Amino acid sequence: MYTFALLKTTKMNYRKEHIIYTLMWIALYLSPLMGIYMRMSGNPHIVFSWDEIINAWEFNTVWIVLFAIHNFLLVPLLIIKRRTGLYAALAVALLVAAMFTLSAIRPSHRKMHHAPQRYECCRYNCKCSEMKASKRQPPQKREGGPLMMFRPGEMVAFFGGLLLMGMNLGVKLYFRSQEATKAITQIEKHALERQLQYLKYQVNPHFFMNTLNNIHALVDIDPERAKTSIVELSKLMRYVLYEGNNKLTSLSREVQFLRNYVQLMSMRYTGNVSISLDVPEVLPDSMLPPLLLVIFVENAFKHGISYRTKSFVEISLQPHGDRLLFSCRNSRPEIKHDENMKGGVGLSNVRRRLDLLFPGNYTLDIKEQEDTYTVHLDIPLTN
Repeated sequence: MYTFALLKTTKMNYRKEHIIYTLMWIALYLSPLMGIYMRMSGNPHIVFSWDEIINAWEFNTVWIVLFAIHNFLLVPLLIIKRRTGLYAALAVALLVAAMFTLSAIRPSHRKMHHAPQRYECCRYNCKCSEMKASKRQPPQKREGGPLMMFRPGEMVAFFGGLLLMGMNLGVKLYFRSQEATKAITQIEKHALERQLQYLKYQVNPHFFMNTLNNIHALVDIDPERAKTSIVELSKLMRYVLYEGNNKLTSLSREVQFLRNYVQLMSMRYTGNVSISLDVPEVLPDSMLPPLLLVIFVENAFKHGISYRTKSFVEISLQPHGDRLLFSCRNSRPEIKHDENMKGGVGLSNVRRRLDLLFPGNYTLDIKEQEDTYTVHLDIPLTN
């Protein structure tokens, strides 16, 4: 799945990149036609000339050949093989070759007998001043050898080609950076999912170990209640097996799981222990991560109950809009002050899960008093 997502991103970026290039070259080839039509609309004496259009297209063809060589040969040499020196040398050679080609196809090298007529207009009349072939000056040869071929026009073309290659390289690097960012995001997401899965695997043994200890205590005291507790444990196991591996579960299923757990725990204790679960009768159709709340309830039963003194566990779960307000308050027997919810697998696990699931979007407030221990949790719900 991870490789497929990266491959899909690469193909999508490839299409976007070449759509940009295609539109750019279509606009460049249409620009001479648009330019001459705009001049003709502003000046009726200008005649449409295919020679001018073809000459502009020849120049554009040189640029598009330069662009293709740079895009498909030189850029991969730099980006993929990282041959910077070879890339720079070939890029300069390509620009010089383009300058020679542009110099060779300049209009001054052609016969001008196909040139359109020019018109001289004055205030009173317009007369045609045709250039006679006998009066034309033949094109003069450039002096000074090959280096003098690079006049200001060719130097402008050199820097134009440099900008063209720079634009091509910039677009390539932009889409390359997008692919790298997407790859890093996918790697981080995959790592977080594996970490969350590992934390869930930590919860299950810890949870079942404590639950089995409670059932073991009932076996000698009340075998019938122990049998009933095993049935309740099977319901909890079914939920853990089928819902625990999901990213989200419905709020109603999570609440039912808490009810089953509280019922199982209630079988162990006598009337000296007060247990309450305050949940609305009608719950919204919302989702939340599974096995997130039971850690606090489990710790409340494990550390907040005493057989010698009166004890209590009060659990409240109230949805408000797109938030869930959960609280768990339990008595704090004096004998367990040093043990009560200090670190351990359960609390450290749930803190880490909250950080991964709701970064910066949850509140966990734990208050330790002399005889009570209270947990308030505020997390977002998913519709």
